[in-house]
Amino acid sequence: MRNPFNPGSGSRPPFLAGRDGELSMFRKMLASIVDGKSENIILAGLRGTGKTVLLDEFYKICHEKKFFPIKRSQFSSKYNDSGQFYDALKYDMSSAASSLSVTTTIKQKLGSMGSALKPKNVGIPNIFYYEPSYMRKTIPFENHLEDYLSNNWTLFQKNGYQGVVFLFDEFHQISDNSNMKFYVLEDFIGAINELQKNEIPYYLVLAGLPQLSLNVKKARSYSERMFRTIMLDNLPTNDAALAISKPLKDSQHIFTKELIDAIVCDTGRYPYFIQFYCREIIDNVSKKRVELKDYQLLRPIIVKQLEISFFDPRIDNLTMTERKLLVSMAKINEADMTFKDITVSSNINRNSLSRYLERLEKKGLIYNHKYGTYRFSLPMLRDYIMNRYG
Repeated sequence: MRNPFNPGSGSRPPFLAGRDGELSMFRKMLASIVDGKSENIILAGLRGTGKTVLLDEFYKICHEKKFFPIKRSQFSSKYNDSGQFYDALKYDMSSAASSLSVTTTIKQKLGSMGSALKPKNVGIPNIFYYEPSYMRKTIPFENHLEDYLSNNWTLFQKNGYQGVVFLFDEFHQISDNSNMKFYVLEDFIGAINELQKNEIPYYLVLAGLPQLSLNVKKARSYSERMFRTIMLDNLPTNDAALAISKPLKDSQHIFTKELIDAIVCDTGRYPYFIQFYCREIIDNVSKKRVELKDYQLLRPIIVKQLEISFFDPRIDNLTMTERKLLVSMAKINEADMTFKDITVSSNINRNSLSRYLERLEKKGLIYNHKYGTYRFSLPMLRDYIMNRYG
């Protein structure tokens, strides 16, 4: 019997439950753009809440509404370098040009764009691709980005698109750092803001862990007026139950109501965990109708498998001191952990603690919720830490 559940990194669930509000908000955003307004979205949430899946849905809606979506699924800290960021953006734009071309010959001509060092104009039917030279010492990066995107709006305008929407995932990795002289986020947001003020329709949907919102606020003080923030959390109880029951209707498997209620409770209603638990139940119970008692026997094995696949790889990547600090934070037993509370719990001096917290944030285990206050980045991480180390 086919297993309808498929947990994975960005894998679409068989039924997308509880995200109608977010999809409606995105449709309204595109409609408001058509009416002459400028809107952008920050899509933030913990691991496993469905950010990547929602971006894929936004991608489809863009095409429906005649907006051209440019999606990049992975960003890392290397893109904080302006050269690396520009290379990625240039690749995405040249790929967009290729997708708009209508013949194999045109695609071949566009193939060499990414390696060009001099200004280049490539004329093709209904398409104009502009790639200016970039001299970091003489042209501010923000102005260069603005010029580059402005001139390439022709690519999309002549093909009937109402705007371009950048759908960038894992964008919490992009953060400015004055010590390292990294200002990509500040420059990128500034360039998009100038384009929008000049009615050149480029728009942003930036997705990532919750620290993304704070990174954007730090980069540009006016960003709160540019962005609408969507915070993805666990599913409401009824939607979490639908995420289980709907896929089962198209399969030969049956879960009793008591079992569904137990899964909803044990997973904390997080989309990835729901998919994981349901897959493991079906894979390990060899009968069509599964009851609560079957799950209760299997539950310790599922919890252990979740630890091995989801939590252990992240904890095993920590130094001993980082691990001890994480345990100290878990013992605070509050969603919001202040710097003062962490100092007392860990018994680490303030200067060293700041460095260790920054390392844990870079490794995706905590995030700076607001100045001086931290939260865990993974759902149910505190329970896992206390069960294993507490």
